[in-house]
Amino acid sequence: MKTIIIGSGYSGLNAYYEIKRDVKIVSLSNSFLFYTAYIRNLFDKKTRYLTELSFVSVDKIKDYDLKGKWVKGEKGEYIADNLIIAAGCDRNEQINFINKLFSKEEISLGSENELDDYLVIQLSFYFRKMGKKVKYGGNYLRYLGSNVEHVIREEMEKKGIKNTEKAEDILPFCKPSEPFQFFKVNEKLMFQNSFIIGDLISGFPKLGELAMRTGIYVGKMVKGIERKCFKPIFINIIDTGDSAIHIKSDKLWGGKIEIVKVSKIRQFMKRFIENYYILRKGKMGILYHL
Repeated sequence: MKTIIIGSGYSGLNAYYEIKRDVKIVSLSNSFLFYTAYIRNLFDKKTRYLTELSFVSVDKIKDYDLKGKWVKGEKGEYIADNLIIAAGCDRNEQINFINKLFSKEEISLGSENELDDYLVIQLSFYFRKMGKKVKYGGNYLRYLGSNVEHVIREEMEKKGIKNTEKAEDILPFCKPSEPFQFFKVNEKLMFQNSFIIGDLISGFPKLGELAMRTGIYVGKMVKGIERKCFKPIFINIIDTGDSAIHIKSDKLWGGKIEIVKVSKIRQFMKRFIENYYILRKGKMGILYHL
């Protein structure tokens, strides 16, 4: 059975690696950009965030039909037995927003969508480490549990990041890559007759970790070794400057998991992850089981 994957980001690559046979991956670019490492590079200019992908077919998608399971690009039409849309978000507006903040000495950060607050919190720590006066206007990831909220609030207060009821610098929500949209998928990550994975799933935080897991899940579905419904979980490490906050929670989806820990070793873990995904060309591998 022929599988076509559209997109070579977190989710698309991990679906590709999982399926292995009779699969073609088509993307606007033949490189993988690890967004977490890219954001750090904006601050330290030392973090490698890009790696080339020789196995990706480059094409710009112009049209698609999820029921008929085909997409049409500038170079040709792709018809599949299994169509996986992993085109992701267009983050250019977010990147331009972050770059403009470097010229400001006082920053008051918030988000257009509360699911992006994890990124706003990370940016707050990065800018505070630079010596800028930073205020944060958000809910401290309250949707992940009261313990998560308490720890983040405490760590931000330690660094002198004050709370504000009304933030002035609002991180824009990423837009779906053209010509796609955000899709409300079922419990097996399907919309109509096709799979939707990664950042195009409506209502999911735009997390690399979560996107990779959707890719692996759908890869297993295609191979017929996964029958259960997808169980999302929020996993993220926030660098505070001298340590890191490690969050693992499924409370956003009505679950009971809520783990939050702060330590120096988790800061090293974040650095390791940033290098790992570039060396592995986006493949989650053993980190799926952590």
